[in-house]
Amino acid sequence: MAKKVKSEERFPISPHEHIKQLIEWMSQGVYEKEQIIAVALLCAVAGENMFLLGPPGTAKSMVANRLKMVFKNGRSFDYLMSRFSTPDEIFGPISISRLKNEDKYERLTSGYLPEADVVFLDEIWKAGPSIQNTLLTVINEHIFHNGGKIVNTPMKVLIAASNELPAKDEGLEALWDRFLMRMVSNCIESDSAFFKMLKSEQTEVIPLSEHLYITDELYTRWNTASRSVTMSDNVVSAIKALRKTLAIHEKEDENQLRYYISDRRWRKAYRLMQTSAYLNGRDEINLTDFLLLTHSFWNDVETIPNVLAAFTSSISEATVKQLNKIDKSIRQMMTTQNSRANPKPSAINTNSTEFAEYDYFYYLVENYPDGETYFSKWDYASLPTSPRDGVRYYDSKRKKNIIHTLIPGRPFDAKSQNASNLIKVTVQKCRNGAIIDGTPYYFKKKNQSAVFGEAIQSMPIYQRIAITQDIFQECVGQWENLVVTDWATRNNIFLSSTDLALMNRTIKEVGELIKTIEVKINNVVMMIK
Repeated sequence: MAKKVKSEERFPISPHEHIKQLIEWMSQGVYEKEQIIAVALLCAVAGENMFLLGPPGTAKSMVANRLKMVFKNGRSFDYLMSRFSTPDEIFGPISISRLKNEDKYERLTSGYLPEADVVFLDEIWKAGPSIQNTLLTVINEHIFHNGGKIVNTPMKVLIAASNELPAKDEGLEALWDRFLMRMVSNCIESDSAFFKMLKSEQTEVIPLSEHLYITDELYTRWNTASRSVTMSDNVVSAIKALRKTLAIHEKEDENQLRYYISDRRWRKAYRLMQTSAYLNGRDEINLTDFLLLTHSFWNDVETIPNVLAAFTSSISEATVKQLNKIDKSIRQMMTTQNSRANPKPSAINTNSTEFAEYDYFYYLVENYPDGETYFSKWDYASLPTSPRDGVRYYDSKRKKNIIHTLIPGRPFDAKSQNASNLIKVTVQKCRNGAIIDGTPYYFKKKNQSAVFGEAIQSMPIYQRIAITQDIFQECVGQWENLVVTDWATRNNIFLSSTDLALMNRTIKEVGELIKTIEVKINNVVMMIK
């Protein structure tokens, strides 16, 4: 009986260390192309495609050649397109013997694109419609129609290159959309790297260590494991802000689709972020993975500056908005000549507008002993301060515990409410929540920022400044936590120093805004002493 091999023996190093060493190996003798190499490797693992924009002689084909070498028994296909290229040159010639003897129209695909793991197509936009249409099928479904047979292709990544973008109004939009990552490959910029390149000798690449090859088993393992990666709340918020900003740009651009991101592209971007997080040793997508999409979401070179600004602002938007609200409140306080008569804090009534809403219809009962429980918003509006009968149940559709008050003469319809585990309770209104079975419970309130302008305007200035200081400290704390969690360690091997500089500029700008508001708060404190 064969001995079972442990997973640790088959895969002796972590995915993060494995990818890091592969990037170092692929970058031998290459200058200022480390990120393109890293992202090409990421695309291959994620099963996505990549487009390189740049002039000839900038190591574009070398990236594909080295990428092929990291896969165990990997096969590659590369071709320089022209307007005279034929499908035979890309997908293989027609088998004359089968056509003659068996009356079958089949191609001999050995050594051609349908049997390659890594494909490189230079000057892709010069290919004719027949080639481009077949490419779409191969890219979309990873299948190739060879006569009457459907062949599954092993292609992990298609890297295309050109010194221009696809011409408009020539039906190339669908093919262009299939290249998730789009990167610019220029000549060497820095003098030091340039002269190192000039003086370097053309030596053979050091052979790849056996344990660093990506086998089919390891490839499947990584692909499967990365699908369990989740997404952080910071990324969810950034995506919402980014979609809104890009939609505004698209509208201002008169709907020319230069800022349009299809749902399919978003879905592919999510998978890429999952793969990035996994290969960086994390089980959650963070903002460093999100920033990689700056190389994905541009459709035209002219739009790149706006897209970059949209990404950085989406990360800081929530913080900047809150800081601006605080700044506005401070300016109002600084212009107040005298503290006017205000009602005592005890006279300010807490009402339902201060409570956080869930699914539009419920308030959250805090610290309820039987688990997460929600109170009907509409019931609370008419709830008296005297006890009334109610019912607590489990809503199988919403997957939550719900409390409803019972209306005399109207029986509770458990079926329409998807209710199970019904328990009778008594409820009555109290300040900041409800009394349930004789015990008072608070309802969760909105984030302080949500009621910032509503709840404190009528308070004395010393109370307003105290609350403002608390909100400011909370806002700063959340921002600093975000920066420390996602940026301080810079734990993403696929980001370049240029990407990080982009985010560092945003961090610096927010930091300066924080310092300005802190000075203003201190000035108000001095005024009221």
